[in-house]
Amino acid sequence: MGENENRMQKNQWIPLAIVLVLAAILLILWGPLNTLYLIFSNPGRPLLEQLTPQQLMEVSNMLVLYIQGRTVLALINTCLLIYLVILYYNMYRETKSNFALCLILFSATLFLYSITSNPILIWVNGFNNTNIFNMFNFLPDVFTTLALAILIYLSRQ
Repeated sequence: MGENENRMQKNQWIPLAIVLVLAAILLILWGPLNTLYLIFSNPGRPLLEQLTPQQLMEVSNMLVLYIQGRTVLALINTCLLIYLVILYYNMYRETKSNFALCLILFSATLFLYSITSNPILIWVNGFNNTNIFNMFNFLPDVFTTLALAILIYLSRQ
């Protein structure tokens, strides 16, 4: 019994650690994201063609940091969702309940979302003039919609 309680006490810190890591990432990204927002949300904002080379370099550096942050968050989400799918699969094996099966589908759908929304995927695919507008970029939103439909189904049960 003591060993089980020790393991539970150790596991209690995992969600807190995850929240703290995510908060640290958000704090790191806050400055560049806020600056990008201020530059591009202004109705009289300068067009990219009107920016000086120094300003373009600053925007480029902020975008790099933004993409790196999105990549790290997507990888963390992917790892957490793999853990959830395994956890729910084990739960389903034990209980054979419809609820656990829906949780597996929900987690798997969010896993697909985290994979398709990761900037690494765009990098691996290559970036050309039409890549940003192709149908593939809608996949994350399709998976989000599917996950929400599963969650609504679960909630209505």
